Amino acid sequence: MTTSTQWQLANEAAERYQNILTPAILGPFAKALVDFAALQPAESVIDVGCGTGAAARYAAGAVGAAGRVMGIDINAAMLEVARSLPAVYGAPIAWREANITHLPFDDNSIDVVLCAQTLQFLPEKITGLAEMRRVVKPSGRVAVSLWCPLEQSPYFYTLVETIARHIGPETAIGLKSAFNLSNGDEIYALIEAAGFEQIEMTVRQLDLPLPHLTEFIPRHISATPMAAGFNQAAPVVQQKIVWEVTEQLREYQINGRTEIPFKSHVIMCKS
Repeated sequence: MTTSTQWQLANEAAERYQNILTPAILGPFAKALVDFAALQPAESVIDVGCGTGAAARYAAGAVGAAGRVMGIDINAAMLEVARSLPAVYGAPIAWREANITHLPFDDNSIDVVLCAQTLQFLPEKITGLAEMRRVVKPSGRVAVSLWCPLEQSPYFYTLVETIARHIGPETAIGLKSAFNLSNGDEIYALIEAAGFEQIEMTVRQLDLPLPHLTEFIPRHISATPMAAGFNQAAPVVQQKIVWEVTEQLREYQINGRTEIPFKSHVIMCKS
């Protein structure tokens, strides 16, 4: 079986992505990126590779009713979920299906471009970054987030290693691919090659409270490209994976509460 490494989730998987991953992990990191971008009232913002739109919704509140926000993604199913969610306070959000390498905006027309955990999945990374640079105003900025190396996020590392061992690396790659661009020097070089001259990089660690792991792990897997491989494994193998991951992360479970550190690069890019 070939496991997707592009996270092009469809239909129910896109809904699970929103209902499971966004509240627990991706939403807090989308907010961290928006906070890092220091959005100002009335700014225009695009969230490229927006998925179900977590960063766009935080941006809408930050720029207020006078601002403009648009979510851009190539995945129609993700956008359908984004459109179905309740409106948020602040700027109205428009959703549009488009490729990051061909953004539907004029040169120098956008104040801020957000790119939350998306660049690693893009085959033409420099082209995509250059396109973000093209549409942003000379006074504007591009804010990007990318996971730090897999080993620096214990939950992700343990889950990938355990699935690779019990099912196979061809299934584990469905999550491991999210870490394909995690080396700081490589990230800096790509951004510089795209024409940005001012680059500020830092690391954000969030200690995230997760639901009880024996329940969360299979739900999390169901919202990733690993779902098909996991579902085809024997029930005893599935149970062993959940048990082993839970046990290996026991140190992060205190008084019935699980709180695990996750790390991401956040990068501010200016021309």
